[in-house]
Amino acid sequence: MAQSPSTEELNPLCEKCVRPCRQPLGTKLVECPRFSPRPFKLAAPPRKQLDLF
Repeated sequence: MAQSPSTEELNPLCEKCVRPCRQPLGTKLVECPRFSPRPFKLAAPPRKQLDLF
């Protein structure tokens, strides 16, 4: 079984998808019939704890 490409080598459309079928960066994708966008953001939470009092 072929290994999936690392996150730096993924197609921009595949980076935004939840499904595990990843295509390499060299593949030109205009549209994907199986595309399912991420329902959440992957931004890192702030490291500073907020004061409660």
